[in-house]
Amino acid sequence: MSSSTSPLATPAPVGAGRWPLLMSTTRVGSRELRNRIVSTPHATGWGAGGVLSDAEVAYHVRKARGGVGLVMTFGSASVDPDTAASYGSISLWDPTNDASFAALADGVHEHGALVMSQMTHMGRRGTSVTSGIPLRGASDQPEGVHREVPVVLSAPELARIAGRFATSARRLQDLGWDGAEVTSFGGHLIEQFFDPAINQRGDAYGGSLENRTRFAREVLAAVREATSPDFIVGFRLTADQHLPAGMGPDDLLEVLAAITAGGAVDLLSVSGGTGATDRSSSFFVPGDEVPENANGTLAGRMGRRAGLPVIAAGRILDADTAEKALREDGVTLVAMTRAIIADPDLPAKLLEGRAPRPCTSLNEGCIGRLYSALPMACSINPGIREQDLEEDDDAAAAEHAARTGARRRVVVVGGGPAGAEAARRAARRGADVVLLEERDETGGRARTAGARRGRERWDLWLDWSDAELAAAGVDVRRGHAAGVEDVLALDPAAVVVATGSRPRAHRWADDPALTVRDADEVIEAAPQPSGSGRALVLDTEGGFVAPTAAEALVAAGWSVQLVTDLPVVAAGVDPTQVWFVRRRLKQAGVALVGSATLRKADPDFAPDSDPDFDRAHRYELLDLESDEATPLAPFDLLVLSGARSARGSLVTALREALPQHVPVRAVGDALAPRTLLDAVAEGARVGVEVATW
Repeated sequence: MSSSTSPLATPAPVGAGRWPLLMSTTRVGSRELRNRIVSTPHATGWGAGGVLSDAEVAYHVRKARGGVGLVMTFGSASVDPDTAASYGSISLWDPTNDASFAALADGVHEHGALVMSQMTHMGRRGTSVTSGIPLRGASDQPEGVHREVPVVLSAPELARIAGRFATSARRLQDLGWDGAEVTSFGGHLIEQFFDPAINQRGDAYGGSLENRTRFAREVLAAVREATSPDFIVGFRLTADQHLPAGMGPDDLLEVLAAITAGGAVDLLSVSGGTGATDRSSSFFVPGDEVPENANGTLAGRMGRRAGLPVIAAGRILDADTAEKALREDGVTLVAMTRAIIADPDLPAKLLEGRAPRPCTSLNEGCIGRLYSALPMACSINPGIREQDLEEDDDAAAAEHAARTGARRRVVVVGGGPAGAEAARRAARRGADVVLLEERDETGGRARTAGARRGRERWDLWLDWSDAELAAAGVDVRRGHAAGVEDVLALDPAAVVVATGSRPRAHRWADDPALTVRDADEVIEAAPQPSGSGRALVLDTEGGFVAPTAAEALVAAGWSVQLVTDLPVVAAGVDPTQVWFVRRRLKQAGVALVGSATLRKADPDFAPDSDPDFDRAHRYELLDLESDEATPLAPFDLLVLSGARSARGSLVTALREALPQHVPVRAVGDALAPRTLLDAVAEGARVGVEVATW
């Protein structure tokens, strides 16, 4: 990668020289922002019952301390006590939250940023399964994801909801907030009125564009009237629903003109997709299949049409992309939300000429978890969720170790994500760290995972990790398969074993009639087709590995069938990405089979109708629901993807060889094969721990 495009390239001494627009001030209404960087609203799932947790308050204040210009909070924050909040969202109407709201605003202001909250009513988007409260909607059309029929809202109910938007905005203003964002984005109630495919009303809120935008205009007018002129009123909408028969850019431009004509809106925020189907949700918070700066061009167009400042959101992950969006697309502000989750100090580091931790845009640790009803985290920055893993006091710990002579020799065996993070954090806190990696490069299975098309940003993160190891003074010894004697020779005060995992022994590996390969092998170097040219990928994991291996085989010329014992292929992939995973497989011609497994056929069975049937290859697929078996045509390659086994034997050997006072800790897959999030978080925890044991 050229230095002109890599975030790891040495910036100018002052970031404002390299990214003059990004680092410049701007005004929204009467308020001034110190730069153009925004963290847009999102839920965390860290609280319960719509109540704001202390951890979430600290999370948003931390972003302000890191230098962001505008902190926008609380995705899908509810204004309506008569409807249940969605998973992880905050209830703006609940006075229980008032003290926390005030503390959050004060904390953000103390660090020089502005703060706004999203406000919404989700309408039909959601479920009553937990609450027992039926959904409300513009019409009785069910949403394509949750598929629940809502109660149709009456005109008096709509007036009451508009008033609740206004009350919530006024509460925020009284508690010290700078503004509030009304949202239609994601298929929430206001967008449901916009969309003629959903809005089938025959009253003043349905039919014509004027009628379909009436509710939005009433909400915005009520909010504007309830707040002071210097309170920022924002509006968020999609630029393109990304539905085959949905509202496209031109339709939504007309919607925008209608709702902003009254002058109630100070700030636009533009993204893409909607929550109506799995397909459109995949563009909602786009993963690595969607281009970077996915919505910048359309956002700039919308801002110009409305004559308003506009935020562009959608995979703006580094400063170069952000600067280009500001310069070429003409947007006012850029949403760098996931990049700030990966490194909340991103704005300050850019300004100072330091390299922030690059976001991989994986989604698996952040928005993908929320869409799976799990609390938000970050796959590569555990300090976001576990605040005791923040790196703020690393320098002080290192200074203390140097001053007191408490610098410890820590040996880390294995340079995958867990080992590299353990080595990095231990060294940052003052330990003398030696990292022994058996391969010629660090990264472990993360490098293999990064080979998937669209994951070019993984190399940026892995390169950043290597640069961090060097900057922290870690002695990295590559191409060194360490044994017990190698570790003992280094006289460690603590040892971290991060030797990863290996493929699990499988009964098919001993079948002399089959060529069997592990999926990782195929991803790293797919074999050339032989014999029939047919390959079967057998997946018991449900993640990205088997689909990536299948695509690698197709690229090498194989005809591929992917079989899983799970109900569907890629069942373990989060809802923001799974549609793209299956789409790519189908477009590549991979045959997908769920709820099935491979077995040997009856040795006496040979279908007379199939002249190509090879008696040496008698295998069949067993359907796990019907118990019916289907004969398979001969195939020449079986690829296995599934649970792996920890390579933890070195842990036991070292504990036997080292004195009892020398701790030996296993981390990541060497302890138990799990996710990237688990590996990095465990490495950080143990790195902090062993540096000060």
